[in-house]
Amino acid sequence: MFLITKNNYKKPMKHLFVLYFLSLIFHNNLPAQPAGSTRIPKKEVRAVWLTTVAGLDWPKTTDIEEQKRSLLEVIQIIKAANFNTIFFQVRGRGDAMYNSNYEPWSDRLTGSLGKYPGWDPLEFVLREAHSRGMEVHAWFNTFRVRNGERTSVGEKKHIAELQPSWVKKFESESWLDPGIPGVRNYLVNVAMDLVTNYDIDGIHFDFIRYPESNYPDEDTFRKFGGGEKKDSWRRENVNKFVRAFYDSAMQIKPMLKVGSAPIGVYKNLPNAKGWQSFSSIYQDSRKWLQEKKHDYIAPQVYWSLGTEPSDPDFAVLAKDWCENKFDRHIYIGIGAYKEKVFEQLPLLVDVSRLYGAEGNSFFRYEFIKDINTLYGRYSYPALIPPMSWKDNIPPNAPSDLIIEEISSGVFRLQWKPPAPAKDLDRAKYYVVYRSTRHPVNINEPSNIVIITTTNDTEFIDRIPKPKSANYYYVVTAVDKGNNESQPATELKVEIPIVATLAKKLAPKFPLSSHRNNSESIFVTYEVAEESRVKLKILDTYKKDLQIIVDENKKPGRYVVEVNSKFNESLITLQLTLGTKIYSKYLLLQ
Repeated sequence: MFLITKNNYKKPMKHLFVLYFLSLIFHNNLPAQPAGSTRIPKKEVRAVWLTTVAGLDWPKTTDIEEQKRSLLEVIQIIKAANFNTIFFQVRGRGDAMYNSNYEPWSDRLTGSLGKYPGWDPLEFVLREAHSRGMEVHAWFNTFRVRNGERTSVGEKKHIAELQPSWVKKFESESWLDPGIPGVRNYLVNVAMDLVTNYDIDGIHFDFIRYPESNYPDEDTFRKFGGGEKKDSWRRENVNKFVRAFYDSAMQIKPMLKVGSAPIGVYKNLPNAKGWQSFSSIYQDSRKWLQEKKHDYIAPQVYWSLGTEPSDPDFAVLAKDWCENKFDRHIYIGIGAYKEKVFEQLPLLVDVSRLYGAEGNSFFRYEFIKDINTLYGRYSYPALIPPMSWKDNIPPNAPSDLIIEEISSGVFRLQWKPPAPAKDLDRAKYYVVYRSTRHPVNINEPSNIVIITTTNDTEFIDRIPKPKSANYYYVVTAVDKGNNESQPATELKVEIPIVATLAKKLAPKFPLSSHRNNSESIFVTYEVAEESRVKLKILDTYKKDLQIIVDENKKPGRYVVEVNSKFNESLITLQLTLGTKIYSKYLLLQ
């Protein structure tokens, strides 16, 4: 996944102005995301590359119990930070982090290539990640298969041992020759074995390319070139593998997501020049999208926003990828291991969203494990965007939503599962929304209470610090293709806050208020015994401006939110409880 860049470029004045403007807005590149900001999309892929080669992210030991403990910890940390996708490296250098029928177990697990580790890491990741509602894409290093000489133990030998004529050395590393038809067939078989035997959500190809233009494949070209130009022939060799795998996979798992991580510069652009994917390593990833043989691309755009004169510019490349997606998905890859890039992580997410990327992926786990919700960019959980070319039929809505208060501020929500949709899909999981406003805006991610991880039809919600007397709930269903239904019928609950939560309220004066922003007043009032309640706002001349409450209320403490936009600088809150009247002045300036 590491990149080597070449060539220099001149930083554009226009982009420097944009960067300066963004820096002013986002406070020295470490901005806080405002709560409820519409800049946080409800649907986006938030992925992380979890590297197993050399144990860079995992495993750090050959002890089985510690491997399991630390891998579970990784998954828990990723989930807690509101990521929703793991690119788990299962094939690093022609070896396997799973029970392959073709290739030996990784020596990172036991110290010996091919030795059975006593457990299955991929099976473990799938179980633990799926139970937390995250997708797992098997990260598969394709043509690069070896660094150093290793001898396998056991029956399954490394491909370099089995087929030495398929492998060519390049700068101390071994690469399978993409021009040999047997190589491509072998790799399709290895990948299809993985797809067939594991419940992976996607497969994610890396090193799906040549190492460089001076790769020593002259003998292969003479044998299989067929009179083509060498550059075109090399690109077509990789294309043939891509087509063969995609067509094979779709026959048995049409919902499988197929993607890859190409080098970040497809072709040189003004202000974004470097190592070119198309011409330097024969990786025509745009053709894979255009031919519909890929579902997504996660390009390795591992540079910053115009801060290094020798580097391509992140914004130019992000825009270029997003403008050439061919109705597929783009998840912009971010090189968090670089200091300048790490400093700009929030800005890079903002720029990716600005240009219409369906998400981001971060290289690699070690460098993002301590940043919680990415400085507010991942403050709320996100649904994974659906792929309409695989499934564009939403499920039916759940029905018969009921809500029961089981204790103060604790509510049990129950609903019935939807009937099968036109494509016979049922709900795979549900999304519960809660808002103080009616109707509930399901496009606002801050209203998401939970994205469930199962198709269970019950959820217990707790509101420990209510901000309103009224809350509104809706529930939607989501199918296996991540299509979301319309919401079930909205229900309202009232929050009578018991006296034990009202320590700051004077018992002889049951009316108070506070403001936490420029537009809202939160008015708190206490009802000692069931009675008629009227709460209203009066102007300076004691004339009614607004009646907030006028109904019978049971004993309890209530909070109501009031918009403070009045053409008055001084208002009066007036509470009538039965025959008693209480008043409170409030200065709005």
